[in-house]
Amino acid sequence: MTSPIVGYGTLSYWHDTAPIRPASRRPEPGQRFDAVIVGGGYTGLWTAYHLLARDPGLRVAVLEREEVGFGASGRNGGFAMTRIGNSLHQMVRDHGVERTRAVQHATERAVDGLVATVEREAIDCELRRGGLLVVATNETQERKVRRDLAAVEQLGLTAIRELSQEAVQRKVHSPTYRMAMEEDCCAVVHPAKLARGLADVVVAKGVALFERVGTAAMTDEGTRVRVDTSDGPIYGGQGIIATNAWAAREPGLSRRVLPMYSYIIGTEPIGEDAWAEVGWSEWQAIEDKRVNLLYYRRTLDGRIMFGGRDHTATFGSRIGPRYDRNEHIFGLLQESFVHTFPQLAAVRFTHAWGGPVAMTPDFLPQFGSLSPRVHYGVGYCGHGVAPSYLGGEILTDLMMGETSARTELLFVNPHTGRFPPEPVRFAGAYLTRKQSLWYDEGGEAGQDLTREPMMLRVASRLLRRS
Repeated sequence: MTSPIVGYGTLSYWHDTAPIRPASRRPEPGQRFDAVIVGGGYTGLWTAYHLLARDPGLRVAVLEREEVGFGASGRNGGFAMTRIGNSLHQMVRDHGVERTRAVQHATERAVDGLVATVEREAIDCELRRGGLLVVATNETQERKVRRDLAAVEQLGLTAIRELSQEAVQRKVHSPTYRMAMEEDCCAVVHPAKLARGLADVVVAKGVALFERVGTAAMTDEGTRVRVDTSDGPIYGGQGIIATNAWAAREPGLSRRVLPMYSYIIGTEPIGEDAWAEVGWSEWQAIEDKRVNLLYYRRTLDGRIMFGGRDHTATFGSRIGPRYDRNEHIFGLLQESFVHTFPQLAAVRFTHAWGGPVAMTPDFLPQFGSLSPRVHYGVGYCGHGVAPSYLGGEILTDLMMGETSARTELLFVNPHTGRFPPEPVRFAGAYLTRKQSLWYDEGGEAGQDLTREPMMLRVASRLLRRS
């Protein structure tokens, strides 16, 4: 059954195949809570879950402008993995071995915690653990994978290993694969079912979930937080902003995140004979090492979801339904799909969609406090399924005033640059996109690109300007 959004229609394959949740109640003006969370995606829901795990007596409200899982939480590829940032190589280079190792171990625990919670709470989200394959399809990408493998050795990680061309092609039959990096700590999920199932769990534990409720402002009034909603003001002892790409509309966060539209296509169910030609008998998630990477995975009903390759940004960080479809990028994805799996050239595509991803200047999520009572968690850069579980723990620590190993992670209260105002922001995003596409296509054409092009580095600096 589908759950249509007014003005959006059917959002994605995931929304097409997720059960409809019952309508939530409306907030009453003047209601008081211990915590008010704005955002009904993974970050908001995991925060509510962890708050009640710490103190079941807390009064917690979650406000969502549309419906649970409307944003990236319901439209993503469904990779619950450790990966954040651009690469392990870049993390070690920019932040050192110890701080990178702390992040890697924290995200490994997040994957394990998400899986354990799904199993304990009996959330039906089609979870399968199969690991992650990071494949190299040309010389430039192979160089990047080998840099990451060198970082793996520096970090002393034992669950990540190199696969030869022969070894990776035994797992998945694509003529494009030259070699790969395999990581054990990764699962795939049905993202919309995870969001809706987690919502059901927190509501059963006592969370007040309000959907289709707009919010205008969250204000720290000193002794309480006031949240102005379309139904009137409500109040909380603490407030949390968990709106991800939509945080670009928040005065205190507007220069911390840049909405980028990412796109996915999905095939029809593939027959057994065709699957035999592809192999892929396990549940690995797969991505390559483009700048604008390709990522893809199997579904429980025998489809392949295939995303990435190109993205778009909007002037003024606008977000709306007219950006959810991009026929040009859908065509590029079909071209890449056939290139990756020529044996599936006759397969039809039944779904295609897009949505905004929250990018940050250093490609890492950001958690922190805007005031003593207002906290935020945003900016997963397309890698938020498992890190949002960790994000919920971090925000719980911040709200309760607790110091932990999590609050010492490098992306908590970060001192990083911010995106510039318009029109420099849009110009930087446009130039970065164009140059990264040129770089990716040059690699595919066999050019030996040992360094990123000068204009890509210039454009990236424009976007990271404080």
